[in-house]
Amino acid sequence: MLKKVIVVLVACQLAACGVVYRGVQDGITSVNESQLIRQGRYGELTEDELAWAKTAWTYVENNTNPTTGLVNSIDNYPTTNLSHIADYLVALMAADEFGFITSKEHDERLTLVISFLNKMPLGLLGVPNKVYSTTSGQMVDYANQPGELGWSSIDIGRLLIVLAITKQRNPTFSEYIDKAVLRWNFCELVSTDGELFGGTINNGQVHRYKEGRLGIEEYTAYGYLDWQIVPEKAMLLEPYEVVTINGIDLLFDGRDPRHYDVLRPVYSTPYLLLGMEFNWDEINDSRSNDAIHSNHTLSAMADAVYQLQASRWDRERIYTARGEHVVTGEPYFVYDSIYALGTPWISVAEDGSDHDEKALVSTRVAFQMWTLWRTDYTDRLLTLVQELYDPTRGWYEGRYELTSAYEKTISLQTNAGVLEALLYKANGKLYQRSTEREFRDVQFDSRFYHPGKCLVETFR
Repeated sequence: MLKKVIVVLVACQLAACGVVYRGVQDGITSVNESQLIRQGRYGELTEDELAWAKTAWTYVENNTNPTTGLVNSIDNYPTTNLSHIADYLVALMAADEFGFITSKEHDERLTLVISFLNKMPLGLLGVPNKVYSTTSGQMVDYANQPGELGWSSIDIGRLLIVLAITKQRNPTFSEYIDKAVLRWNFCELVSTDGELFGGTINNGQVHRYKEGRLGIEEYTAYGYLDWQIVPEKAMLLEPYEVVTINGIDLLFDGRDPRHYDVLRPVYSTPYLLLGMEFNWDEINDSRSNDAIHSNHTLSAMADAVYQLQASRWDRERIYTARGEHVVTGEPYFVYDSIYALGTPWISVAEDGSDHDEKALVSTRVAFQMWTLWRTDYTDRLLTLVQELYDPTRGWYEGRYELTSAYEKTISLQTNAGVLEALLYKANGKLYQRSTEREFRDVQFDSRFYHPGKCLVETFR
């Protein structure tokens, strides 16, 4: 299906929409030739880089609950979600790779997480809740009170990707990971025409909504594809629009917010994850760090996201590394967008309110851009953020664009993000599609034990 997306876009070049796609591609050509933009950073970690990784792992050590094996999403606040469980699993891979833990500790930590996934309470409709307590393992709300909030197909898709990588690195755990996922009711996550749906539950009433936006949908789709579910509509770029900023064309979500309850910011995170985990390739591409990327569309979109941030430094001398992040005080969480609500470089909360004073040079985004693009600009970014840490607690969220002040909130996403960047540098592309027959394949092929739940038969 990803090939279908590319074919559609290439075919559009013969019509008016070709201008958009050629504009994105043209925008990366000159940079490729002059700066070798496709040359990332690979190789054994230096002494300084290992120290950076160890600082990030300190966060995990401080925030692991020894009973459930779960790690707090925010320093000393005992909740997590499925996307942050994925972050922890990536951090655990890095700690094992870099020798921060023994093989026994790695086994114990991984066992606790997988055991939790096999036993965790599911919601009313058989899908994981949005939030869980890291102390009890029970479903909770955002205030850490017992209750069911609903579900996020985006968070679940992120976890599916990381579980696939975990199986590839730890094949002896493959059976137990498959058993955990086979509990989930995918009928509520992906519609029959391939759209991702989240849901909220309030007083037993279920409200389903189309979830995701351009970029994050395409990334999340890889998690479902690994499970042989084809989220066809989520993988298509349409509807999209294009805006030109600093001479660079940027694609953004074309859905009208008056008719769709969806915030549409363009920010770095999904494109960085696609680079580190998939090398901007098709899911079945087994190459490692080749400079030619088989998903040309997502590769071009990632380049545009990088170039725009670098161009802001070139033109305005403003350091820019934009992602979503936690902030001290209200609104507590913002998207630092490259483009949103018809305006470049604004920061928006989930309710669409503007909080430009909260914009950060994100520590996580700076590290990940540094490892994916070996350029003078990413060297400058890393210099700007490399002191933003507490050696006893981990890496801070970032540095405020307006004042240079530290945002001293410390989160799992940021610290795991630093570890993922360095793991990519050491190992290259993290995801490699398995060719081995797995527990789930036996279940799919069985007449008597087929799991159903909209797995495989509906979408294959």
